[in-house]
Amino acid sequence: MHLDALIDILNKNKVQQPFACINDLVANGLVLERFADPDVQIPNRQDVTMFLAAWCKSVGLSQEDYQQWLIDYSLDVLSKISSSSLSQIRHSTKSVVKYIQNSDVHFTCDVEYNIFKAKCTQSCPVYTEMEQIYFQRLEDEKKIQKELEEKNQPPEVDPERLPITKRNKPQYEEAVREIEKYLEQGYTKQKISELLNKDGYTTITGKKWAANSVSRIAIMKGWAPKRNRRQS
Repeated sequence: MHLDALIDILNKNKVQQPFACINDLVANGLVLERFADPDVQIPNRQDVTMFLAAWCKSVGLSQEDYQQWLIDYSLDVLSKISSSSLSQIRHSTKSVVKYIQNSDVHFTCDVEYNIFKAKCTQSCPVYTEMEQIYFQRLEDEKKIQKELEEKNQPPEVDPERLPITKRNKPQYEEAVREIEKYLEQGYTKQKISELLNKDGYTTITGKKWAANSVSRIAIMKGWAPKRNRRQS
């Protein structure tokens, strides 16, 4: 009934016939069985109304041409997916039509990826154009998301601008592990300092190791001194 009424309006105004997605929505409304995936959000009445109004405007229909038809369709078909009263639906539909007619909103369908899961055919006269718009929007959204992620990333810190103790901490901690190993092997603190310096280790403040530096580490860590120290 509603599809026939729409086709009559189109014929009267000598404009193109409905696309496959428009045919499907007008004839069947939202087919809820197509939304079996619980992660997929079901479009609401307002979504469908705006989509149909935008299409009507895009093919050259005036507000007077299709407003009453869309109101009748909304009251009869879309009211089944809405909790609004009939008077609210009537008023809301008029508002949507007025908004679409007075704004620069353009019709886009997202081809077979449309949120209504409405039928789509590649033979549709606007398929190529709509497909390009869809994929371009995806690229734009990815770009925006990447920019937001980069903006929220903490700034990279130049290691050379860190305090010397922070710059030296990784190799210092490795040197401490070497001290423990050498003490267990029986080396003297003097010999340990020589070995550390030879391997390029420095203290936390960047200085060369000395016997008293090694001794402070041993005392701080509670590493008991060993007898029969090895000199080499």
